[in-house]
Amino acid sequence: LGLIFLHQRGIVHQDIKPSNIMISSAGHIIIADFGASTALPFSFDYEGFPVIPNSPANKTFHPIVLNAQDLITFTPLYAAPELVRRNRAGLVIYDSRADWWSFGVMLYELA
Repeated sequence: LGLIFLHQRGIVHQDIKPSNIMISSAGHIIIADFGASTALPFSFDYEGFPVIPNSPANKTFHPIVLNAQDLITFTPLYAAPELVRRNRAGLVIYDSRADWWSFGVMLYELA
């Protein structure tokens, strides 16, 4: 699945909705419109083993934290609750699970 591929590389699409999912003439599903996508902050997780530094498997991804001045782009009807609401400190904290929420909303609409 395309979302798994993106998330393994630390990318949150942030705007999964039907108009951003296309089907090629060969029948492959294509995720489009990466204008709102965000890279998750990461750190390398070595654990004493030799690693390939640029390999996604060796990275530990952290949530995205936005303060009140940061802009965030999404489609409200498909957005995960954590994208819409700020916590008590006025922060928006989210990660790749926000894309899975949007994907679930799309599946619900198909039912």
